[in-house]
Amino acid sequence: MRSFSLTSLCVWLFVCCSWFCLWGISYYFIMDPILATVFFPFALRLGLTLHSLKKYWLAIYSAEWSGLLLLALSLPQYSWLALFIASVLSIPVTLLARRNYKGVQWRLLTVMAIAITTLALINMLVLNGLHFFDLLNTRRLGFIFLISMTSGLMLVPSCYLIWNYLFQKDWIPLTVDVVSRPVEFRSQHLFFFCLLFIANILLQVHLPEQLSLFAPFCLAIPIIVLAFRYGWEGALLGTLLNSIALIAVRSEVSSIETVDLLLSLSAQSITGILLGIGIQHQRDLNKKLSKQLKRNYSLSRQLVTAEESVRQNIARELHDEIGQNITAIRTQASILKRVETSQVGESCASSIEQLSLNIYDTTKGLLSQLRPKTLDDLGLKAAIEQVIRDLNFEAQDIDVAMSYPKDIDNVMSDMLQITLFRVAQEALNNIAKYAKATEVLITLSVDDNITMEIEDNGVGFKTSDTLKGFGLRGMKERIEALGGQCVITSHTQPKAELQMYYEHPPLVGTNIRVVLPQLSSLS
Repeated sequence: MRSFSLTSLCVWLFVCCSWFCLWGISYYFIMDPILATVFFPFALRLGLTLHSLKKYWLAIYSAEWSGLLLLALSLPQYSWLALFIASVLSIPVTLLARRNYKGVQWRLLTVMAIAITTLALINMLVLNGLHFFDLLNTRRLGFIFLISMTSGLMLVPSCYLIWNYLFQKDWIPLTVDVVSRPVEFRSQHLFFFCLLFIANILLQVHLPEQLSLFAPFCLAIPIIVLAFRYGWEGALLGTLLNSIALIAVRSEVSSIETVDLLLSLSAQSITGILLGIGIQHQRDLNKKLSKQLKRNYSLSRQLVTAEESVRQNIARELHDEIGQNITAIRTQASILKRVETSQVGESCASSIEQLSLNIYDTTKGLLSQLRPKTLDDLGLKAAIEQVIRDLNFEAQDIDVAMSYPKDIDNVMSDMLQITLFRVAQEALNNIAKYAKATEVLITLSVDDNITMEIEDNGVGFKTSDTLKGFGLRGMKERIEALGGQCVITSHTQPKAELQMYYEHPPLVGTNIRVVLPQLSSLS
């Protein structure tokens, strides 16, 4: 009970001080003590009640009524009763709004807009009093409504911004690590934005009269910049600072200019809030998309790891089981050849031995494709050289050169080596079958990423054909799944009957460039 009383007293003092300060600013702008109360002070009360517990509403409303009472005693020539009535009538509207003030951001903003509009109508009707049906007061009705709407659009979202920052953010516990971390003060941003606002204020004051109508458009620049950088919070901050700038540079204005200024403040408040929310929504979608992409990359890496594990297990089983069985068959066939004296038996034994050798050679080729033992024993370079030997590049008069840094194996994980080997295996197999090349260059380099390039001077192909087959397409999908890039460029040889028309024959050959990140998670 004591804590509640002390908190309520602090709330009452805070609202009283804020209420009178805002009334002073409003009076400086409108020069009417009654309408000045409807401007910022009433909007402050709506913003506080929407974002505070109901048990503190008594302190908020009593602070407002105390302010009205002091103004009534100080300025008895004005009728202050209508303001008391408007304040009391706002209670049921605020209660209903507070009951529905929950859920997603769009619902909060909708409830906020309905509450601001309803209370603006109440202020308009109550303050106009008995002259409601008098056509001569139609202009005053619209002016009161415009004042209430403008102030609500400026202050109520500001209270929402503070409430969202204090009570909707996840705060990091104050640990030793947080205390020892230096505070990052973004002085460059602060200087840039202050420079923008100073330039806008100078434009408001010193721009020639014939160009003065264009000055408010300059105030959109800070709103756009802040919205782009900080989302809806930055847009709202830019709107508030622009409003202060607009009010500060206009001291003595006519009623028509005041209406124009209020319309400008309302328009830029709505525009700034909607722009900021739109940018924030897009940024949230991008974050969700980024998280989903990271999740997909992680799942893809796990699938690749599982695939290679299955390949390795199958290769081990083939090597151990089939290899031993083939060796046993050959042994039995040799024994049969020595024991069997008939020509038919000896021929059958020779056939069995030859078939077992064929099976052994086929199995050896399958083992090399599934999981080359050289890759596990000697590394990536030796495995690629083994592929070159298996494809008989030397017999086909294809010269292969490889640029392979010495220490690159130390920075490559097992997953990276496997992926690069599969790329080289597929590319070299295509070169041997289709390229008709005489020279092949394989280059590996390392910086922030691991890069492999495979070039040949063959006949080339249409890159659009890469999507038709499973080889190159599967290679690209596998690399992209690991967060890398695969770029294939190729120049085809022109037909023989057209070569005579080329002064300089076009480039031919294929270049495959693969870039993979050095991620420990790829291991």
